[in-house]
Amino acid sequence: MIISIITMHIIYIFFSFDLRVYSNLIIPANKKGHVPLKDRVKRTAIELTPCVHGAKCAESAEKSGKRACELIDFSVNLNPLGPPKLKKILTNAYGSLGSYPDNRYGGFKKAASDSLSVKPENIIPGNGSTELIRLFAETVIEPGDRILIPVPTFGEYEFQCRLFGGKIEHVDYRKITEIRPQDYKAVFLCNPNNPTGRLIKRREILQLAKKCVESSVFLFVDEAFIELSDPQESIADFAALNDFVIVLRSLTKIYAVPGLRIGFAVASPDFACILNNIRLPWNLNSLALESGIWLLKNNGDYIDRSLGLIKKEREWLMTRLGSIRGFRPCPSDSNFILVDIREFSIDSADMTARMLRHGIIIRDCSSFGLKNHIRVAVRKRGDNRKLIKAFGGVISEWGSELAKNAIGKALEKGVTARSRIDCEYYPCHFEGQDCTFCFCPFYPCENNRTGGELIHRPAGGTVWSCAKCDVIHRWDIAEKVLRALMEGKKIKDVWELVVEPVL
Repeated sequence: MIISIITMHIIYIFFSFDLRVYSNLIIPANKKGHVPLKDRVKRTAIELTPCVHGAKCAESAEKSGKRACELIDFSVNLNPLGPPKLKKILTNAYGSLGSYPDNRYGGFKKAASDSLSVKPENIIPGNGSTELIRLFAETVIEPGDRILIPVPTFGEYEFQCRLFGGKIEHVDYRKITEIRPQDYKAVFLCNPNNPTGRLIKRREILQLAKKCVESSVFLFVDEAFIELSDPQESIADFAALNDFVIVLRSLTKIYAVPGLRIGFAVASPDFACILNNIRLPWNLNSLALESGIWLLKNNGDYIDRSLGLIKKEREWLMTRLGSIRGFRPCPSDSNFILVDIREFSIDSADMTARMLRHGIIIRDCSSFGLKNHIRVAVRKRGDNRKLIKAFGGVISEWGSELAKNAIGKALEKGVTARSRIDCEYYPCHFEGQDCTFCFCPFYPCENNRTGGELIHRPAGGTVWSCAKCDVIHRWDIAEKVLRALMEGKKIKDVWELVVEPVL
């Protein structure tokens, strides 16, 4: 018994000593000499904030209280035809999941090179565009290098270059082909540009590319949307023959397969060899690999149909957007449209939030440095009609809120507000009008009985004009409309109750 007690005591002392030794190996966070985490991490990694992107369907669903399948996403610029039929390809690729893909990616390089009439040794496979932008930056950019990036444009160029210590300078996108590249390490260019949708012609890009080659300055040309714009304007063939030019291509946008993450870059054999040597191994998984090869080989007709659909729907959407008072859609050569809403009374953040409540996701372009601009993708006609209808719903709701907030006191007194000659828009149609509403809650009613009419714009398209309509300016009608809105009646019901009897 005494021996057992002594033995237990020895074991206790041993383990107590062991724990004391082990505890000394753990450095308390506040112990003198301890180095904080932030002092051991790259400063650029701590200082940078992630780029803002569209495609936040899950997040938007949480905000709106709707299911993701109930939302229509106009914030992502995918082919409106949707993905080709890949079920059979994915099913066949399933059998390869038990093995690593061949990191040389010979079949993919051959399919990609054949699609652009270059050689397999010109191709660098990538897990989508963003990985390839980072691969270029970590290969080329060193701390202190001067990088020229046009504005506005895709934010990942600047983010990735800053991560590796690049010093960013900006130039207006419209002047990018006029720059002198000699003083820079690299110049970036998105063509067609995101978010403006404008395409710079091949001949102009080639002039810039030749200046960069002569100056040993890297030119990175992102052609992610060019297949959905005008493939003939690509400079991939030039990049294949010149060391200092690299062209980025994305299957994500062309074939509407963002979940697969497939892209590639085109560069000279020497530059492509360097990039392939240091890219992450197996960066294309087996499903993406087989899908990418099939897509690149079998979908010429798909691209032709896509271009026809995009052109038709873009024109339709431009006309409808241009008909909304305060909206100025910018000319586009691609499958998305930038809209200037500075003259509208709702800012881009508020507009984005309101549209979400209608089940529509649009892109607030504040992150591009464009105040009060939004971007919408070109989709099929049914979805495009829903977009325009949602804008109309937002405008009607806003008109109701404006009436409630600004004219509530007038209702308490039993009268509506009369003409406000201090208003910056006075007189909006004619002197003596009632200014209860700064914006007609029925606009655009498109009802000729009001005196309104469709007029042709000098820039093209038509717009509903209220110049000859005085219905909502009559104080008695304005008061009835206002009271009905304050009671919570819907715009359609207010029209039938108040305006129809007058007409």
